[in-house]
Amino acid sequence: MADKPDLIVLGQVTIDDVVPPTPGPWRRQMGGSSLYAVAGARLWMEPSRIGLVARVGIGYPFDVETLLRRIGLQHIALEPLAEEHLVEWLVYELDGSRRSLPRNSTLLEVGAEGTTTMPMAARAYHDKLLAIAPTAMDIPSHWLPAPALHLCTQVGERHQDTLRALSGRVEWISVDPSPHYSRHAGVDDLAGRLRGATAFMPSTNEIRHLLNDTNPEDVVRSLHRAGFAEVALKRGAEPILLAYREKLVAVPAMKVAVTDLTGAGDSFCGAYAACRLQGLTPLDSVSRAVATAALVVGCSGVEAALQLRTPAL
Repeated sequence: MADKPDLIVLGQVTIDDVVPPTPGPWRRQMGGSSLYAVAGARLWMEPSRIGLVARVGIGYPFDVETLLRRIGLQHIALEPLAEEHLVEWLVYELDGSRRSLPRNSTLLEVGAEGTTTMPMAARAYHDKLLAIAPTAMDIPSHWLPAPALHLCTQVGERHQDTLRALSGRVEWISVDPSPHYSRHAGVDDLAGRLRGATAFMPSTNEIRHLLNDTNPEDVVRSLHRAGFAEVALKRGAEPILLAYREKLVAVPAMKVAVTDLTGAGDSFCGAYAACRLQGLTPLDSVSRAVATAALVVGCSGVEAALQLRTPAL
């Protein structure tokens, strides 16, 4: 066993109460961006070379470490959180979209008339999301320096702080931005906030405001020119737009039967990071990441995603 991983995934684990789009019972399941990113990465590199950093609060009902060790992960840093873990309702619609709503009673501030005080509730939700988001300080010191790091979606200033703290200590870094900040940021704002990131991998939803009056190709070019060496815009069933080395390429998404869209973007990012670490070009890495996301939407739940087999290309 190597004493440290080559690819570090830093992100959340969650408790998801899944509500289906048609009437039926809901179910509680393990989730989280970090686990889906690991699911994507392990298809293209040895799991023993991947390290996971996450936080686990009081009341977390799943044995994440046993599950990850079963699939071959050896580097696992689950930092204990001295407060209740976040529980979210994941409410699905017939078109495959979903909404996330906090379920913890402590996150819903109720006014004198029994109505929810929304600003207070939104702030409490944001603070809980921040609490379960690991920091650079949660990465075991002996794991650094490292060849590669993937930052899953995180709220607040967490990405900015992590990039600053790890400057010069990680060779290649990819970022999946949070809509909490990216929905209101311009191209130069994003490049400044995420200075130090090599690959920027947003979805359409996370930069929709930039796409309203400009075609997506120009937006991706602008992000690339602003300072991101690699930009991959995830657009659901539409082609992924990839910019690198002053090139712009559209990579078609795969047409597959969809079982569950959860984790598609996270697994795409994990697969891309793993492939780049293996020495593949950005274009070849996107092709494999697309195939990975297609596999993930064909299964349901992160436990199933973590047991997928590498697709034939």
